[in-house]
Amino acid sequence: MNVAILTDNHVHQFNLIKLVYQISKQLMIPQPNVVNYRYVAEIEKKLFIPSNQNIYLLDLEINGNPEVGFRLGQIIREQDAYASIIFFTNHEDLLSLIHNYKVLALDFIVKDSPTLKEDLLNDFKYVMTHARNTAQDMYTLSYGKCFLNIAFANIDFFESDLTNSHASILRLSDNRSLQISKNLHEIEQTDPRFFRVHQSFLVNVDNIESINKSEKLIYLKNGLTCPLSRRKIKALQDRLTHN
Repeated sequence: MNVAILTDNHVHQFNLIKLVYQISKQLMIPQPNVVNYRYVAEIEKKLFIPSNQNIYLLDLEINGNPEVGFRLGQIIREQDAYASIIFFTNHEDLLSLIHNYKVLALDFIVKDSPTLKEDLLNDFKYVMTHARNTAQDMYTLSYGKCFLNIAFANIDFFESDLTNSHASILRLSDNRSLQISKNLHEIEQTDPRFFRVHQSFLVNVDNIESINKSEKLIYLKNGLTCPLSRRKIKALQDRLTHN
């Protein structure tokens, strides 16, 4: 599970970090990835890869601006439909502004609420249940020393890593890339939605926009392209027809 905390209040930050680890232990969440930020610019550059196991704990007011949290929540929601967003505030009247930003939030919690831990515990339980219910929309893979649950719709293709025959490069729809410690043959066996379109490329067929047979190119929905082997053209056309 990935948890990002945004607040410029040191005491609130310390309390949230402490609560997250206590709750993770109580719910037996193994090695949660907890990161904290004081500035919006920092967290904007380091948003998690879209997943049903991402939780953002956002203070509504940063540096005296009462709408910063909502604006960041809007950015997160545009990039990650699966993330859970929880807002914190000392000013309940700010909650009426949520309608202006169209952010689907999991919860709104008053910072000094006597039920803060109970509220967070229930939210984390909900996230875990939701993650199980949306598991079919996710793809789990190892990344470094941890595992990632990535929204399958955010995967465009894998390509061979020319510097490491035991690895591959994952290209995501948001133009990010990750080195994965599995080669294409190993990944190909993990999910039938992947199609080997070239010796060095494995594509998520759901994200194919079109193919150009003369140029032997595949166009993805986000504008990326990848090569298409001539001997794979007919098989891919058949696959797309029956997809």
